Amino acid sequence: MWNLVPSGRLGRAVASTGLYLVCVVNWSEDRAFGQTALNERVLVIYSNAPESRAVAQYYLTRRRIPESHACRITVNSDSAIHVDEFERRVKAPVRKCLEAVDKRKVLYIVLSYGTPYLLTLGDKTFALDQFVADIWDEYGPMRPGQQTGPHPYFGGAQSQGNAYEPFVPFTSYREQPRAPNIYSVWRLDAPNASLAKGLVDKALLAEAQGLSGKGCFDLQYGGMDRLADNGSASGDWDIHQAAELARRAGFPVTEDQSPVEFGTPPAPLRCDSAALYAGWYSLNHYNDAFTWNAGAIGLHLDSASAANPRGGTNWSANAVKKGITITSGAVAEPFLTGLPHPDQVLLYLFQGANIGDALLRSTRWLKWMIVNIGDPLYRPFPHGVPPFFPPVHHEVLLALVPQSLVGGDASSGLVGLDIPAPEGGTVVLLKSDRPDIVIVPKTITIGHNANTARFDIATRKVSGETTVRVSMAAGEASRSNTLVLYPGQP
Repeated sequence: MWNLVPSGRLGRAVASTGLYLVCVVNWSEDRAFGQTALNERVLVIYSNAPESRAVAQYYLTRRRIPESHACRITVNSDSAIHVDEFERRVKAPVRKCLEAVDKRKVLYIVLSYGTPYLLTLGDKTFALDQFVADIWDEYGPMRPGQQTGPHPYFGGAQSQGNAYEPFVPFTSYREQPRAPNIYSVWRLDAPNASLAKGLVDKALLAEAQGLSGKGCFDLQYGGMDRLADNGSASGDWDIHQAAELARRAGFPVTEDQSPVEFGTPPAPLRCDSAALYAGWYSLNHYNDAFTWNAGAIGLHLDSASAANPRGGTNWSANAVKKGITITSGAVAEPFLTGLPHPDQVLLYLFQGANIGDALLRSTRWLKWMIVNIGDPLYRPFPHGVPPFFPPVHHEVLLALVPQSLVGGDASSGLVGLDIPAPEGGTVVLLKSDRPDIVIVPKTITIGHNANTARFDIATRKVSGETTVRVSMAAGEASRSNTLVLYPGQP
């Protein structure tokens, strides 16, 4: 069951149970580099507008996608349609196109410039793209995905604890016999058709020359030491962890702890020659404080960050206009947890994933509010980036399983070190900053040649939502994480 925790203009869903394990990539080198035929696993949708067809044809040609993978829809609007028109004019023809090219073969669906991006269902508007992602209704029925729960390809993460579920390429996931037919859905959309085509050109240029430039990360709440990874502060933890990953990947990083955004007085901070960006927060607004290198990827945590991919004041449309290559945002209130998690996205990209896989595995719900803009085949780091690839490595981590629970119930922890324990083991010190309600052992020992060890956590009842920091230390290695306790039923 999922509980929505409001946090200002954005909320974050918290799982009552969840499993977060070691952050070791679980793919072979052949899988990591064997994606040359992915151009044959794309379906391109265009509308009856001539420019929509032109952008679709441009993409087919540039990525050498078979002509048979072009799918025409005839719609009455290039922006918003109601569910009855979606059923007749989008779902039915797209299903027919998928069956013609083999629905199991297709992994990525790209909506061309001029196709509708909003779907009205009842009295609420959603991202049409995410209903196309579950076009066969196998993830959930025609209702908001937030009511259904995480889609099955989503990878869980605990940013503060540096704990991520292993990456699995979308190809490998879909090869499982009972894997549902869901798709990574994108759009080549922009304020005009020329800019939409440019999204493809910049992706190909970055693949040929390599993605380089600065990493810019814009926090809202200041220093991380005092922040719990819960509620709206979880956004800062995602962004901070993304900055840490970018540093380790060798990018020069600017991490701004001021509550105002890049480009905002009194001391406007610019981000020129940007390759990577994650930040927040002003609603439905783009601060013109960036220049974007070819291949640049940017995620802005904002409830209306992609309210209209072709114009207006929203972040995504203006970032595309100014030269960004990849972005993703919300057409309406997504809750914070419904937005793509930027640290997960960067981790998967640094491990060699393409952006289509990285964004889908980092976005919790389908049939919800998110629009992805750009070319899903874009793979900025095809050989991975040290130290994140080669894939078999270990991290200093502290995972809590479950991380959110009713006070009085039991939890557990998993500590991990980056080097195996020597003969005699490694002693790890543990601490709870509220030992009156969260009880952990004072120490645990990681056995000889092992990297991880588990420990039990006891909790006591609480009268209201309570966050407790749990910490570990072993020599120079340390990590903390946030346990969230809720009151039980009266």
